[in-house]
Amino acid sequence: MFEDTNTKAVSAEAMGTFFLVFIGLSAFVTLGGGFGGAFAFGVTLMVLMHVMGPISGCHLNPAVSIGNFMSNKMSQDDAIAYVLAQIGGAFIAAAAIGGTFDFLSGDMAILGQAVVGTTFFVMVLLTTSDPWAVGGTLFVMTAMASGFGDVNPGVLAGGAIEANLLADTAPTAEAASATMYAMVGGVIGAIAGWAIKDNVLD
Repeated sequence: MFEDTNTKAVSAEAMGTFFLVFIGLSAFVTLGGGFGGAFAFGVTLMVLMHVMGPISGCHLNPAVSIGNFMSNKMSQDDAIAYVLAQIGGAFIAAAAIGGTFDFLSGDMAILGQAVVGTTFFVMVLLTTSDPWAVGGTLFVMTAMASGFGDVNPGVLAGGAIEANLLADTAPTAEAASATMYAMVGGVIGAIAGWAIKDNVLD
């Protein structure tokens, strides 16, 4: 069983479902649901279609995989593998979301969100230059709870320098610590995004 199943495609389904749930739900909560939240989910899926579509078809939903199997568009083994990957990706994302990371708090939660957000951002930008996908990625990153700064270490570093050198009031120790964790998370996420692009999407 699964001898002919494409492991890259299955990995893409797991990661794509994780990003759809984590990023889409984070943006949905931040935007208060409704049209804005639904739009964020739709944009996240649009971006993932550009990135994961050529690899796995970007099902990201057991109903879609089952439908493809019933239409003889994929084998039983592939359908089972896809569904298990999708459930696994959704489970990990759901376990991770709470405030951001339910099992983390404070600076570690900031670090976790920065890692996930930057991984997604870098993965997309290394995969496609399509303006809709790139713009959509920036939209969902900005819509996430922490905003675009947490996926751009340069923005965070520049802001920290300005706050320390030019601002009338120096940032609190708590704010400085949060910025540092977000910057570290951004660097880790950049490496992870590159690794996913080179090992799964290529």
